[in-house]
Formats: sequence, C-alpha cells, structure tokens
Amino acid sequence: MWQAFEYTNQFLLCNLLYNTTDMHYKRRSNECHERLFMDIVTRVAKPELFVEVGAHEADTSLTLAKKLENCTALALEADPEVFEHFEMEFDRSPPPPNFQYINKAASDHSGVIPFFKQKQKETQSDLYKNNSLMRKPGELYDTTNVECVTLDAISQPELKRPTVLRIDVEGHLFEVLRGATETLKNTIAIYAEVEDYEIWSGQKTVFQNYELLKQAGFSPVTRDVETPGQYNVFFLRNELAFSRAYRGRIALYFKELSVLNELAGRNVKV
Repeated sequence: MWQAFEYTNQFLLCNLLYNTTDMHYKRRSNECHERLFMDIVTRVAKPELFVEVGAHEADTSLTLAKKLENCTALALEADPEVFEHFEMEFDRSPPPPNFQYINKAASDHSGVIPFFKQKQKETQSDLYKNNSLMRKPGELYDTTNVECVTLDAISQPELKRPTVLRIDVEGHLFEVLRGATETLKNTIAIYAEVEDYEIWSGQKTVFQNYELLKQAGFSPVTRDVETPGQYNVFFLRNELAFSRAYRGRIALYFKELSVLNELAGRNVKV
C-alpha cells in the first residue's frame, strides 16, 4: 500500500519535489496539510485523547484542547529549556483543564535517555536550536540526560480512548512508535514528520516507519513537501482511510496541492 502512495506522490508532486530552491511552495503545501489535519481531527475524528510528541510551544495541543472539551491533550517536550520557557507562559496564561504540558521525551523505553544540545551559534536562539535525541553528522553537541517515557506508559491504553498522535521528533519516530504498541490499537490517525534518508545518525527512514505502521494497521493517505527529503505524512487506520467522511476532505487537499504543483512548475508566485 505505501509503495503505491510513494509512486503516486512522485507523480502528483513532481514540481514541488524537484523545485529545491523556492521554499515558498513548500511552506504553502505545509499550511494546506496542517489545515487538513486540524479539520479532520476536530470535525471527523474527534478523539478523546490527543498526544503531541516534540510539542515545543504545544500550539496544536492547546488548539485541540480548546476546541474539543472532551479530549485530553498531552503535549510532551523533551528539551528542558524549551519546556521551562513555555511553562512560564502557561503559568501567566493558564491553559484549559484538559491540557497537560509534560517535560519528557518519548521513546521505546521509560527511564532516562541522552539528549543532544546543539552548541550555541551567535545567531541562534536557545528556543530554536536543533536539539534532539539524535545527532546530525558534523554538528557539535553538549550531552545531557532527560527523562523518557513510552506512549503506552502515559496514554492508559486500557481505557480504549479513540486517540490521535502528532509526532515531530527529529529522526526518533521509529523508537516512539515502538513504544506505542498498545496505544496504536486505539489510534485513529497519526501526523508524523519523516525523512527519506538518514539525516540524523542511526535514524530509521520513512520506509521503515511505513512498514511498522503497516503492521499496526495504518495507511499513509497524504503528505506535504517540507524540505528536500523531509516532510509530514498523515496516516489513517485502514478501515477509515476510504470512508466517505475522510475521503472528501482528502480530495479537497489534493485539489489544493495540484494547483500548487502546477504553479510551482510554471514558477508563478502565489
């Protein structure tokens, strides 16, 4: 199934994929994809549990907590400095009661895990450094340990709550999913950042993540074009992927994307 998805997207998105100099179209594709995701989650999926891993400022979790009062939104952020900054903001402006901001990494085990902090560059804010659980070849890092947890340990899968996951973890997706075996049984949809090739040393590529999620009963249905070799994929449980409520919204997204692809091929500014 995912092989057909990959080949189809190579055809549908050829101009967006191979125009590597103009990032404008890629940003627009990401905006369209985010809009699709939020529309499906808030209007169709309506989960009882939303988990955002690599949440940073937790904007998605906050938005969903406000829109879906019966949904518990958990936002995990591993970086202690990022967490401290936004935790202070939440103290000044309290989030809704169904929202939790958690200073933990997600992985395939619970305990502690090395966290790599990119050495400071003069033009770089502490909040936007490329810190992660993985290392990029050639980059210099300071190393610390942070607390980690599996999604199975925090999602209470025994409650069987319909769940949606959003995961942006800089190459650590496979490990997060491997720690979510029971959680995935309750999961409706997953929005995850993936990579075609090894950007972070030792990471699993999109194709290995496709296989893991295929075994768990998911199909990739849409993607955007973020940067060369890195993008977001929206996965749905197989039995939902072709249902009318989802298909109609996905068709509208591909209509938008086809227009962007055509404009990118003609280099028309939008």
